[in-house]
Amino acid sequence: MENNGRNGIKAWQVFVLMLLSALLSAVVVVGALMSGMGKYGITERGGDTDATLISRLLSDIKDYYYFSDKAPESKELLRSAAHELVRKVGDPYAEYFTVDEFDDFTSSMNGNYKGIGIQVYKEEGKGIFVERVYEGCPAAMAGVLDGDIITKVDGVSVLDMEAEPAIDLIAGEGGTDVTLTIMRGNELLTRLVTRGDVYVKRVYTEPIVDGIGYIRIESFTGKAAEEFDQAVDDMLSKGAKALVLDIRDNPGGDLNTVVSICDRILPECTITTLEGKLVDPPKVYKSTAEKSIDIPCAVLINGNSASASEIFASAVRDNEAGTLIGKNTYGKGIVQTTWEVLEGEGYLKLTTDVYLTPNGEMIHEKGVAPDIELKQDEELEQYGIYFIRRDMKDRDIQMNKAVELLKQQIG
Repeated sequence: MENNGRNGIKAWQVFVLMLLSALLSAVVVVGALMSGMGKYGITERGGDTDATLISRLLSDIKDYYYFSDKAPESKELLRSAAHELVRKVGDPYAEYFTVDEFDDFTSSMNGNYKGIGIQVYKEEGKGIFVERVYEGCPAAMAGVLDGDIITKVDGVSVLDMEAEPAIDLIAGEGGTDVTLTIMRGNELLTRLVTRGDVYVKRVYTEPIVDGIGYIRIESFTGKAAEEFDQAVDDMLSKGAKALVLDIRDNPGGDLNTVVSICDRILPECTITTLEGKLVDPPKVYKSTAEKSIDIPCAVLINGNSASASEIFASAVRDNEAGTLIGKNTYGKGIVQTTWEVLEGEGYLKLTTDVYLTPNGEMIHEKGVAPDIELKQDEELEQYGIYFIRRDMKDRDIQMNKAVELLKQQIG
């Protein structure tokens, strides 16, 4: 789960972590880049000392490496060292970002990027298979459909290309055009797509059946809270008497987003409690009940429901606001915070805190257990929830159980 900002500490405070991994056990870096080569001040346990290992290494490489004119710039070497240092910490969720990498990261979190808005895969000797066309995106507006197979991009065959260069041909600057040659069944079609802004929705609905509405939250990022609020209003306005809330395969997202979504459906209660390195004293997040709903709910979960999804699931369970159906969740009860390390240089994402369920339980590496444990149809387990709901609804055992339960509750 992401916590974008530091509670109680200036969010962009300089906190340099750019040393070789060998120094990790002994030092904490608190210096800043100096001049061209980079000099660091280091605080060692037991007292202050000057250490210039990094700048000495860079200096020696510059002065004594025979092919130094072909070596990367010192900044590039430092960035490589920073990536490796953070990787060596042992935090699987920690990352060091350059400025460009951070821009890409925030774009993906917000659901915004430039492109045509398709999810694809490539098999050797075959075209680019379009698994999913995102609603309202350039590809959808140009008439590209789920299941299409792209054989040429701007007249260039992609059949014998590797995946990355083939897909790179489709990418490009916003406002530019790309011509796709597509196989759709036995038809050969051409579609002109203008690349542009792509926003990937986070919340999807299905028509109300027998008074039961369906809302799927694919991640707690981007505009998920706003989209969820609109979805609930739409369901209620159309006469929904109960809701299925599907967070299967939801990897998590932003803390404030999941709190906002919980606040939309829960009575006045505790949602979660945060404690750790950046939260002192622990911070309790509560719902206000200003817009809460009072209808039966079932929440679908599985082993890929993680992080913010587990906050959502445990808040519903502990506050008795609905029934959890499916399989035990992933078990990621920790929070990552991201901040700028040095202005204009890079960013650090690091696990800083943990969260507790409303009942005070830590679910990291344990997960949230369902109220009704129910395994999915084995043949369907290889598919994502989007594809199950698109093509195999009747075989969705967990959804069918939720509908059965809610029908009993609403009479």
